[in-house]
Amino acid sequence: MNDDYGYNNKYSDKDPQYNKKRNGKFMEFVVKYNKIGWVLLIALALYLGRGTLSNTINTFRNWEDIQEAKGDVILMQRLFNADRFYLEDPAEYADSVELDNGTYYHNLRVGSDITLEQEKFEFDNGDTFRHVTIPYVDTLDLLDVETLKMFVRYMYRAGAVYYFDSETGDWGEISSIRGGTALPQNTLLYFVFDDAYYVLFDPLYTYEELEEGVYEAKDDLTMLSHTNRQGGGWDILSPYYVREGMESQSWTLESSEPLVDLESGEVLPGLDYTEKELILKELGLGRGYRWLADGYYASVPEGYTPYGESYYSRTEDLEQLDLLLAAEESRAASDLAFIQLYKVAQNINEYGYFEVPVQNTQLYNDYGIRYGYADLKANAQIGQRLVTAAQRYGSEAFEPAIRSLADFYADRLAEGTLPEYWHYKGETQTVTASAETLKETARFLTAAGELLGESAYTELADSLM
Repeated sequence: MNDDYGYNNKYSDKDPQYNKKRNGKFMEFVVKYNKIGWVLLIALALYLGRGTLSNTINTFRNWEDIQEAKGDVILMQRLFNADRFYLEDPAEYADSVELDNGTYYHNLRVGSDITLEQEKFEFDNGDTFRHVTIPYVDTLDLLDVETLKMFVRYMYRAGAVYYFDSETGDWGEISSIRGGTALPQNTLLYFVFDDAYYVLFDPLYTYEELEEGVYEAKDDLTMLSHTNRQGGGWDILSPYYVREGMESQSWTLESSEPLVDLESGEVLPGLDYTEKELILKELGLGRGYRWLADGYYASVPEGYTPYGESYYSRTEDLEQLDLLLAAEESRAASDLAFIQLYKVAQNINEYGYFEVPVQNTQLYNDYGIRYGYADLKANAQIGQRLVTAAQRYGSEAFEPAIRSLADFYADRLAEGTLPEYWHYKGETQTVTASAETLKETARFLTAAGELLGESAYTELADSLM
């Protein structure tokens, strides 16, 4: 009788003899191949847990060194690797300075795994500037970490990105970001979230400090950023390589009001740029300029040491900041000019001037003047910009630097003829200042005297003219 779905079987699946025979064959298979199965399972476990195993080995090997690391754990674990962190405001900033148009905050968070140096400036108009520096620390090497991922989260439903592509010379737009959307590199990004929150985002870049005030950009250590949909909002993921002696930096300007007018084709008063061109093209194109934690940097020109294609130094050439200062009707330009000039003002040295941190080969060969000297014409021009900023923003934050610089010129004039260059170690050019330098110095001293109410400065200016 064929009652088994059309198959004539010797045994029914309900027959005990059949089940005994079938189970016997299964057990024979398990016994025969169980060793191979265990080997495959162990191999799979080792492969999937390779990061954890490596970290565990290094943890035991370097246990005493790791115990010496102070602070909380910053890195988060995903699957088997602790290789990511969310960039958030600390619960409390260690330092704060109340200024006339906002508050500056600074915090150094030293964790047991990584270190974060965070700066924030909250403007009275509601905008916020943030800057983060992530230095290399030894614990990363102890824990065998080669790459890290920085996440910044914005809790909005939809987002778009606008930028200028410096390679093609075209404007770019991602009208609707999605999970896994790759973001352009080497340019300034402008995010618009739900037409309610606006972010200028300078991607994470990696640097090596060569000397005080001189960095080499390591753009090859910066990886492609992208967006992730997460927790009802958007994560901007910025991965980067970890290398000894390197540090990574990024900044943002955020506002609940539009920072850039994307539609207007009208140029800004007194400038040859629309707001879109000024902010996204001139700043975004500016890989010849970098905004680092301690201020404004420009490419090191030929004829200076150290020199390299990707070398940047603190500079007296503030052309980019001049454009921002002139764009008084631009919200973004106004915010950025203030914060950058505020940082510039903090770089005045104990002798009352702004140093040139790289060595001019001709000055060294002709006069023995090394790096760290004062270019008196350039210093006078910096001083004029600081006076302009103090007047425009109604802020006393610039006055200490203005006063120190004016006293520096007064001291040089008291010594006799004003030199073109001066060094605190006594390396002074014997040739007197050019007519152009005298003119710029007089302009600065006049402006400083009027701002500070110091007639002595204006009298010095009159004597120069």
